[in-house]
Amino acid sequence: MTTSFFLEFVRPKAPRLLNQVPKEILEDPNLKPAIALLPANYNFEIPKTIHRIRSSGAHKVVLQLPEGLLLFATTISDILAFCPGIETLMGDVTYSACCIDDYTARAPGCDLLVLRCPGRI
Repeated sequence: MTTSFFLEFVRPKAPRLLNQVPKEILEDPNLKPAIALLPANYNFEIPKTIHRIRSSGAHKVVLQLPEGLLLFATTISDILAFCPGIETLMGDVTYSACCIDDYTARAPGCDLLVLRCPGRI
């Protein structure tokens, strides 16, 4: 009996443009001072979130943050108002990385759930 091994050498793919935040968001002169209001020791990925909201066409957004970061929920909600037509429905608490409250987010017809958790999912 013989065993065959096939190795496929694939060129590295170029990054998908969908995941790259456009320059007009990264260099927005109104957005930079708003992001500066948030603590510098946390990365809330605001430009990436705004890009996701715009590219998905979401209007109703739910923010889910750890309890210690919930005090920044209103600031983040105000920053997300840079997206025209956005409505932040609720700011919810997460107690661990695996605690995603998607059932509560679906009830009012949420389009996008933004989860910021201490770990990776």
